[in-house]
Amino acid sequence: MPTRRLHREDPYLLEFDARVLARLDHDGRPAVVLDETAFYAESGGQPWDLGTLDAVPVLAVVEKGDEIVHVLEAPLAGDHVHGIVDGERRRDHRQQHHGQHLLSRALLELCGARTVSFHLGSEVSTIDLDRAVSDAQVESALRRTNDVVWEARPVRVRTTTRAEAEALGVAVPEEAGDAVRLVEAEGFDLQPCGGTHPRSTAEVGCVAVVGQERYKGASRVRFLCGHRALAAAREQGRILDRLTGLLSSSRADLPEAVQRLLDQAVATRKDVAGLMERTLRLEARQLFAKSLADSPAAMALGSMPTPTTPTTAITTGSPTVVVARFDGRDPEELLGLAQAIVAEGPCVALLGTATGKAHLVFAQSPGVGRDVPALLKQAVALVGGRGGGRGDLARGGGDDVARLDEALAQAAAAARAKA
Repeated sequence: MPTRRLHREDPYLLEFDARVLARLDHDGRPAVVLDETAFYAESGGQPWDLGTLDAVPVLAVVEKGDEIVHVLEAPLAGDHVHGIVDGERRRDHRQQHHGQHLLSRALLELCGARTVSFHLGSEVSTIDLDRAVSDAQVESALRRTNDVVWEARPVRVRTTTRAEAEALGVAVPEEAGDAVRLVEAEGFDLQPCGGTHPRSTAEVGCVAVVGQERYKGASRVRFLCGHRALAAAREQGRILDRLTGLLSSSRADLPEAVQRLLDQAVATRKDVAGLMERTLRLEARQLFAKSLADSPAAMALGSMPTPTTPTTAITTGSPTVVVARFDGRDPEELLGLAQAIVAEGPCVALLGTATGKAHLVFAQSPGVGRDVPALLKQAVALVGGRGGGRGDLARGGGDDVARLDEALAQAAAAARAKA
């Protein structure tokens, strides 16, 4: 038995009584089919209504052939129910959906751009067009749309045959069947639709385009209507007021103030990068010099624990091997340090850092002749991870921080051995 869709007769109806025709399971949730309902089932780009049946929350409303399935938070006890539709959500959907009708018509009328799909989202709605449109074209269509809204044109709904609808110039989708429900904004727009619409275009309030982009070779237009548009304008106003206060600027001068800030940030990053490069070169020079000065029996791993100073000794051998372990040092910074060390003279740099995980960076000067990727492969196996590289540079890591010193010691011994 088909469910009678009361919202098609009265989109302002929010309360109703109905009889339970069937109980079923829908994706693990209890659900019911009623003999009639004011709940809108998701279709045509418009989401479902929310509300309650006998105080039980309705979680979803979906079409199943001619029946409407109400998905519930909990099972219903009785065979007769009282339904209440969320009025704020219904009003919002009326505004967004009818605003889409008007904007789509204006885009077709002024830009020759036909709507191929529409989506009413929880925050913003979208129209996908069959061709690309410019900002100026969208602006022109938006002005036309709002003129129609503010003219408070009557909105009428009627059902006709397919032949009658096509005779009026309406493109009727195949799935509509022979009974076609037409929604008309007087003298402006006429199209088939099963959604909820207001009695007057004035109830849309206003339409605001909040962005557009290229999409599948054409255009996607993002928009807001009614209370959503007003709420977005208020929020943008609050954000702009905060920015003007933070930047000591007027609204009109905000773009220039932000650009100055961005330019300063770029300059600062360049300065910081230069300072970091010089610092790493100095640290690399000190580590390399210490490796030349120390004996092969220099300090053992873990003897100098500080967050920013190597905790391992720097020892000499053939080739010179620089081994250092750090705590909390950024792995990317470690990469720069390793490259700076091997630039100081012929050597192998074996560096590690513990940052919740064990990170390893191994490098060598050109011509030293050690298999750096093989050294790393053995080391990351000890810390329970993986890594890789080629030629004179390799990096990787694992979760077993406790074995980081052991991994470095093993790599150092292998690097000191003759090739």
